[in-house]
Amino acid sequence: MEMKKGNSSRYLLALVFILALTFPTLLSASSSYATKDHLFPEFIKWHVSVVNSLSYNQSLFTHCKSSEDDVGIQNLSPGSGISWSFRTDFFHTTKFWCYVTKDSASLNFEAFWYDARLFEKCDWKNCIWVAKDDGVYLKGLSGRVDELVYKWDVGN
Repeated sequence: MEMKKGNSSRYLLALVFILALTFPTLLSASSSYATKDHLFPEFIKWHVSVVNSLSYNQSLFTHCKSSEDDVGIQNLSPGSGISWSFRTDFFHTTKFWCYVTKDSASLNFEAFWYDARLFEKCDWKNCIWVAKDDGVYLKGLSGRVDELVYKWDVGN
């Protein structure tokens, strides 16, 4: 197959465009792109959970949603939780947030957003948020310890 001189730059530009869509980390220094093996987050079925691990038999009120889906309002008894599943959108804008309250404190927090660091912490499929007395932790999967990510807003 012969290529004319004028067409070679168009072919090269098309190849770069295809590579940028297929492997965004090759052309970007940003750490927010997913990089695990050959998987794209758009093809993963994500599971997010919020668990009540408060002491003293405290209930946890939750309301989690995204711009397109509302998980609903729940009043979680100690030891119980809520879970939901979804796939991210192609444009990497999928985001879930939760409003949670306990006796004298409340908190608004992001429960899912497009970020490779979050994906690693969630072991590329399960984000488990645990409400404890001092704040909300991201459950350490793959043997890692739980990480305090959000502290309670007291008196709200």
